Amino acid sequence: MTWTWPLFEGPRVWPDRPGRFGAVRKHDVHTGVDLYTYPGMTVMAVEPGTVVAIEDYTGTKAGSPWWLDTEAVLVEGSSGVICYGELATLKKIQIGSVVDTDTCLGCIKQVLRTNKGRPMHMLHFELYTPGTRQSVVWGLHEPRPENLLDPTDKLREAWEASTGRKLEYPGKGPI
Repeated sequence: MTWTWPLFEGPRVWPDRPGRFGAVRKHDVHTGVDLYTYPGMTVMAVEPGTVVAIEDYTGTKAGSPWWLDTEAVLVEGSSGVICYGELATLKKIQIGSVVDTDTCLGCIKQVLRTNKGRPMHMLHFELYTPGTRQSVVWGLHEPRPENLLDPTDKLREAWEASTGRKLEYPGKGPI
């Protein structure tokens, strides 16, 4: 099954190095793919499924005070469990909610406290094996968590199916 693109509108820029899956960063290894966009952007489910968790994702409440407070929604569908992070979750989205590809899960919130020369608003997108009920931290110098999968190829397919064109990596052309 091909996913639908998760962002309703706006820029669809493929992530730079720190936003790619598996990028080594200051505090951890990146567990997902960051899709840079505008604040308040609508985030849609990429496939039908059931909400299995809603969690504090970044910020003080989540144990990462170097970022602003955001939430994540975890939805289990045919591909496994998809984590949509760095959102303000809609109140109507609850554990047990059944969602489809036209279901809005929430809106993008600012996550970065300071401008580092790249977008400060993004959908952080993760993929897990079926049965996962919470997101994970991938510690520096640790192996990739067994239940964490790379969503890059499926996101690329979704982009190309929704637009009919190849993804553009800033300054480097199609990827």
